[in-house]
Amino acid sequence: MITIQGFAKLCGCNTQTLRYYDRIGLMKPAKVDEWTGYRYYEEEQALLFVKIKNLQQADFSIEEIKALLPGDDDLLIAALERKIEEQKQKLERIREIQRSYLKEVMDMQNMVTMLTDFVKERASDPVLWKEFGLDSKEEAETRAKVHETIANWLSQCRDASDEIAQQMGIQDLPIMKEVMDTLTSGNPDGKSLLFAMEKEGGGSGNDLPPDAQKVYECSGWEHVSEWINDIPDLNTGKQTYFQFRVRKDSPVSDPGFPTMMLAVMDARYNAVQNGMNCTISLSDDGLNHFTMFQK
Repeated sequence: MITIQGFAKLCGCNTQTLRYYDRIGLMKPAKVDEWTGYRYYEEEQALLFVKIKNLQQADFSIEEIKALLPGDDDLLIAALERKIEEQKQKLERIREIQRSYLKEVMDMQNMVTMLTDFVKERASDPVLWKEFGLDSKEEAETRAKVHETIANWLSQCRDASDEIAQQMGIQDLPIMKEVMDTLTSGNPDGKSLLFAMEKEGGGSGNDLPPDAQKVYECSGWEHVSEWINDIPDLNTGKQTYFQFRVRKDSPVSDPGFPTMMLAVMDARYNAVQNGMNCTISLSDDGLNHFTMFQK
């Protein structure tokens, strides 16, 4: 028999490795002195050590190694062949990822740039700003809010595309392509609306909670400026829902309008923290309608 120190030298390892193998049940000493606690090994156990070391290096788990140790060399060689095949398949998957990575990154960068440019262009449209009848000071404050809203939304879009997709009623990815298709389509129906800002736990941008209460409505108007100063104070701690049903030729049907509406409300009432949502659809009676709900 050999002491643990001698056996460690024979195997080219340290005594901590042998103690670890003992503790997890991979390789027990041939004898442990009951008085001193010293471990002793048989020379033949060096072959078992070689098996364990090679299986570990081949990325077998401890449980897999335990199952293979009682078998002969043919069983071990067959297991190594299977492991080689698994690693080949894993390597091929990594190569596929490598091949697609740069293309996906470039596609995403291009899509983000297109989206950013489109949104900024729409949010700078003087026709949309004119809808609110703002004075110069209010307009400056609101423009700043618009840019802040856009920056926050794009950040969310990059970092949590699945959540944004859900809020927008978009089920299929890639999200950026869907966003661009939605933005550029010009379709103002409910599922095409973007920039619905909601507090955590709110419903999707297209759903009005059944317990939401109507607090204001106005119909037959031409421009938002005719009634916007009449809406109730938003600082109630409640979630607010703005619903528009408008003619197709109304500036409000523009995909950039919801951002403008939310930014104006936030500039005036600092109400984003409570949660706001804006949806727009086409009216079926040739008139413009606005309804505000709170929950």
